[in-house]
Amino acid sequence: MSLPRRVETFQVKGSFGTRVVGIAAGTFSVEEVDGFLELLKKADGESGTVTQAFNASHLAGPEHLVHAARLAILANEGKTGFASSLGIELICWVAAERQIGRAFEKMGLRKGKMGLAILSVGSSSGQVRRAVKKVFKETAAFWDNSLMELRKEKLLQLQKVFSICKEELAVAPIECVILERVALLALAK
Repeated sequence: MSLPRRVETFQVKGSFGTRVVGIAAGTFSVEEVDGFLELLKKADGESGTVTQAFNASHLAGPEHLVHAARLAILANEGKTGFASSLGIELICWVAAERQIGRAFEKMGLRKGKMGLAILSVGSSSGQVRRAVKKVFKETAAFWDNSLMELRKEKLLQLQKVFSICKEELAVAPIECVILERVALLALAK
């Protein structure tokens, strides 16, 4: 069965205007982390985007990425962020961490075979689609957007990664708790 090769796009708005966020997930073989990061930079240079990769098993769905991307763009554009670049800012917001090292531990790339979500920010759908498709084409990754979905087998891992206790889950679903963690990062300055 062949999965659709689709880049989902979302418009995010704020004081920065309107940006487009493109997202797709797949299984990648990362031979060298630095080489993979160079590929993202190359895709950005050709497309005029900012692209980042995230450990898909640590995501609570596409909404998690879109929510964090909007807040990262706001922080970056408003010069109130944790990092000097939007790419690193994205990692911090998706991880709900102000410490860059801890954010990379939670969400970053590892050598070997892994499920990754590729997120690209640009000013048009065409830009972000080109950037994401280039990453998939250059790595011969297997497309699988279902890797971003919140599945039962992810729940314990997400609880651990985001330090979510049982009492919190008695009040709200895990995806809401994670979205709140991301939003609360704005208060951590």
